[in-house]
Amino acid sequence: MAEAPACCPVCGTDGMRLIYDSASTSSLSSLCQILPGAKIVRYCEECGHLAGNGVADAEAFYETDYRILLDEEDEDQIYDTSGDRIVTRTDHQMAVLSDKIALDPALTVLDYGCAKAAMARKIAAAYPGIGMHLFDVSHMYEPFWDRFVSKDRQAIHQTPEEWNGRFDLVTSFFAFEHIAEPAAAIAHVAQLLKPGGQFYMIVPDISGNAADFIVVDHVNHFTKTSAERLMADAGFDEIDVDQGCHRGALVVFARKSGSARVESDQTAAKEAILAEAQRLAAFWSGAADRIRTNEAASPPGSKAAIYGSGFYGAFIHSNLENPGSTVCFLDQSPWQQGKTLFGIAIIAPGDLPEDVGTVYAGLNPVIARKVMQTQPWAGRQNLQIVYLEESGQ
Repeated sequence: MAEAPACCPVCGTDGMRLIYDSASTSSLSSLCQILPGAKIVRYCEECGHLAGNGVADAEAFYETDYRILLDEEDEDQIYDTSGDRIVTRTDHQMAVLSDKIALDPALTVLDYGCAKAAMARKIAAAYPGIGMHLFDVSHMYEPFWDRFVSKDRQAIHQTPEEWNGRFDLVTSFFAFEHIAEPAAAIAHVAQLLKPGGQFYMIVPDISGNAADFIVVDHVNHFTKTSAERLMADAGFDEIDVDQGCHRGALVVFARKSGSARVESDQTAAKEAILAEAQRLAAFWSGAADRIRTNEAASPPGSKAAIYGSGFYGAFIHSNLENPGSTVCFLDQSPWQQGKTLFGIAIIAPGDLPEDVGTVYAGLNPVIARKVMQTQPWAGRQNLQIVYLEESGQ
């Protein structure tokens, strides 16, 4: 594992405060990969940023190992459900983007850190003729890019000099949390934008998604104050950080102006951020023990299932004393069903075997109870549903 930064990667302040140390021999990535080493999180008292250590040899990791949603072109993540209707993350992102930005076919746009470019493809389909460009740090995604963007509008690792000052809009969807030097990256974005150009970014928010706090490949855990500081130091104004329009995420808008940063009193906001970070550190420090306490309360030889084949489900499984008791993962995502996680089948929730006695809710605690209560087996006799925040008996 890489070292946690001593200086804040947003504002450069030295002496970040240690908030969390998992003290474990392994950690989980956002793609449920088990990687060696502990997760560490530090807090910047100057700008309210939270920064952690990341994977060793990040360049190689993102070039070859970070294989996100590559099985199918339309493979996506679930944002929400309503009955049988699934709202994908890109669907929701597109709805929010359309509310925030006046998109137009005349715009020249760059999707920064775009991976397989699902959002760029959706934007291009909705606005034919828009000048879409793509940038990432891996060649894995080129087959997806080639289907809708010409080679001269693609860049990997470095952008061509002729792209400087080209763009009306730069977007970035869940990329900056992976970037070890975000101040350099946002300066790069500013260089690419025209004067008055717009930047639109979505990053995870720990207050709405606790998992972001310990995901090892997320080296930045942005807060409202640190996102504002990042934008202002790079010469952006009209900065807006919205914590309410995308669950578990910050949606950031800013316009390139070149103006100097205006100081403001963020004391109360930073105190609230520190308190939330300390709460999450305590939550995750006790999470493994809570899982094992609940496991010990189950009858000997009983079978278990884990609802959720994402990070929360992987965390639960990796902390069970007897992971062999888990007979399946349950997931509503049609893209996950039929796959395996840790060699265990992922099946539809409605196919829960009758002889399962415990279902662990491997979901974001913000939505876990609502989701579990809607399951057809929620009231099944002798079936225990265990939530990550519960300590058991």
